[in-house]
Amino acid sequence: MDAVTYPSERVSELIRDEFVPWRIDYRRESRFLRKFNVVWTPTNLFADRHGCEHYRITGYLPPEPFLAYLEFARAKVAFGSHNYPLAAELFDALSLEHPDAPTAPEAVYFRGVSRQKATGDDLHLEEAAADLARLYPHSDYVLRTEPWV
Repeated sequence: MDAVTYPSERVSELIRDEFVPWRIDYRRESRFLRKFNVVWTPTNLFADRHGCEHYRITGYLPPEPFLAYLEFARAKVAFGSHNYPLAAELFDALSLEHPDAPTAPEAVYFRGVSRQKATGDDLHLEEAAADLARLYPHSDYVLRTEPWV
């Protein structure tokens, strides 16, 4: 990741603008590895301002796929912090900008959940279920929406 992914201008810009990076030397700081249950490198943890983890990425990813995961992590932190309007916006942007990303079906699912939580309107769940069935018919997230339809 150090040689290819992190030096990418788009990756480094997104990290600089949206995250507070903290690097742990796995050879010297084993107590942090245990505390955060890091079992392989690289591991990227995404936590809120209180240190509560909301998402993690383990293993190497090239720049373009990593960008989609970074956007997903932003949305998961917003969701986990109960900022549902922002989470819905971020999940929506991810599903539009990275429709082929592995996280795209989950983003569509949580977009619906975020909108429902923000408004109390169950119609958002039905819309997410329909979008998932249309866009990602083989995703297990389609199965998770069966109670919504």
